[in-house]
Amino acid sequence: MPGIFACFDVETTSLDPKKGHIIEIAVVKIDALGEVHSEWASLVGVETEDLGRPDIHGITHQMLQGAPTFSDIAGDLMEILSGCIPVAHNAGFDQRFVLSEWAKAGLGPLELEVLDTLALARSLGLPGKLGDLAESLGVPLVDAHQALDDTRALAGVLVKLIEKGAELGDLYEFQPPLFKPEPSGLFQLRPTI
Repeated sequence: MPGIFACFDVETTSLDPKKGHIIEIAVVKIDALGEVHSEWASLVGVETEDLGRPDIHGITHQMLQGAPTFSDIAGDLMEILSGCIPVAHNAGFDQRFVLSEWAKAGLGPLELEVLDTLALARSLGLPGKLGDLAESLGVPLVDAHQALDDTRALAGVLVKLIEKGAELGDLYEFQPPLFKPEPSGLFQLRPTI
C-alpha cells in the first residue's frame, strides 16, 4: 500500500509558466484510505499587474497585499511534500509552474515527479475535467478554482480512483534538494466572505 499522498493545486496568472506566476497554492496530505493528515494553503504575492483571469480564480491585488512570495514559502512547500507522493490533476500544468517558480527564485535544481489523476481518470473512461470527474465519483467540489477547495476535491477523487482499481504505476516519494530554503511559516489565506 502506498504511503502518504500530497495532493496539490495552483492558481496562476497565466497558462504559460514562463510568463505567468503562481498566486495561490494548496496541499492536502492523505493516505490511500482518504484520511486527511494535514492541509496547507497560501496566496502568493507577485510583482505583476496582470493577474490573468480573476473572473475564474477570484484573486485580486487587494487579496495579495502582504502575501508571502514563492521564495518565502518555497521551504515550507519542500517540507510539506518531503517523503510524500505528489499528486495533481492535469499534473504537468501544476508541476511546470512549481518548477518554473523555483527556477525564477534562483533556488537551484529541483526534481518533482507527480502522479496525475487526469491520466488515472482517463484510463478508467471517466471525465477529464476535475469538476465533472468529482461529480461523477460523488466527491464534493465546493468552490472550483480556489486552490484549497480544488485540492480537497482532488484528494477525494484520488481515493475514489484507487477504490475503482486505477493502476497507479511507479510512485515517487518527493525528496527535497540537499540545499533548500528553510520553512518560513508564512502563509496568507483567502479572505472569507
